[in-house]
Amino acid sequence: MQAIPQDPLFQQPQLPPQGEIDTFKTKVKRWLTIDEEIAECEKKIKELKALKNKQLEPQITEFMRQYNIKDLNTESGKIRCNERKTKRALNRANIQDNLSKVIHDDIVIEQAMNLIMNNREVKISYKLTKPKK
Repeated sequence: MQAIPQDPLFQQPQLPPQGEIDTFKTKVKRWLTIDEEIAECEKKIKELKALKNKQLEPQITEFMRQYNIKDLNTESGKIRCNERKTKRALNRANIQDNLSKVIHDDIVIEQAMNLIMNNREVKISYKLTKPKK
């Protein structure tokens, strides 16, 4: 009787040795522990940032602007009240509105919008996540 060669597509996947499985499990447990620690720290950081940025900073900057104070010397170093202008992110409505100011053909505007929206660069990355319960 002649042996039939096995199709590589139907072979059972090879299991790793028990030692590697144990090491893998240890790493996963450590990763989960660190993830929980990070979540706790991030929660505390979020609370502190909210207090700093939403409550204290507007009050401090308002006072400094009201009394024309540009720089403030403190024991921890200098604090400067800077003005920063930022532009909002582009969105479909904004792009379409601005295109309509220079292009008066709705069909051409729609074609341009489809081209812009459908041909954006896609970046692929991989990240471990822990789904919320």
